Amino acid sequence: MKNTYIETVFSKNETLYSEKVYKYLIGHTYDLDPQKDVVVLKTTISPEKFELLLAHLLFKAVEISGIEEVELYQNEIQKILVEKYTDKDIGEKYKNTSGRNVAYKMDLYQVWEKWCSDPTYRQILNIDEFNVEGLEEIIFDILLKREDEETRFIIRNVKAVHYLEKAAEQFRYTDVDAYKFDVVDVVWRIEDIKRIIRGNECVSK
Repeated sequence: MKNTYIETVFSKNETLYSEKVYKYLIGHTYDLDPQKDVVVLKTTISPEKFELLLAHLLFKAVEISGIEEVELYQNEIQKILVEKYTDKDIGEKYKNTSGRNVAYKMDLYQVWEKWCSDPTYRQILNIDEFNVEGLEEIIFDILLKREDEETRFIIRNVKAVHYLEKAAEQFRYTDVDAYKFDVVDVVWRIEDIKRIIRGNECVSK
C-alpha cells in the first residue's frame, strides 16, 4: 500500500515544487519543550512530498553515517531544507497564495516510524527528486558539529572513506597512458588508507 502511495505522489510529470506556498511546523514527539523546539518553514513542496522528503533526510543520515541510532534534529533539518530544497521563486508565489495561515504539523518521530520499514525505506532513499548535489556533504558537516565525541569520531572516519572512495573511483577510470603506473600506485595507497581507517591493519606491502 505504501509503495503504491509513493509511486502515486511522484507519478505526475511535475517538479518537486508547486505553485502554492505551504507552512510547516516541524517537531518531535519526545521534545523536552515542544513550543520552543519546533521550527517553522515555508516552502512550495506539497505536504505529501514534504513528508517523504523528511523521511528521506532521516534515512540518508543513517545511510551515510552507518549509525542506526543517528537522527537529524529539527534545526538541522531546517538548515538542509533552506540550503538544498528552496524554490527560487517562493517569494513571488507567496504573494499569490491564499490561506497562508494554514500550518501543517510534521513530527519527525512519527515520520520515521511510518516509513522506516522495508521496502519503503529503500524506495524513499532512491527518490531521484530528493537526491540533490551536495546533500551528503551538508549532512556530514552537520553531524561533525555534534557535541558527542563518539559520533564525531565515527563521522570523521566515514567521511574520510567516502572521499577516498570517490578519489579511487576517479583514478580507476583514468585512461591517460602516460600516468598509468602512477595511477595504479595511488589507487593501492588509497585502498591501504581505507583499510587503516576501518581498523584492518592487513595492508599491502
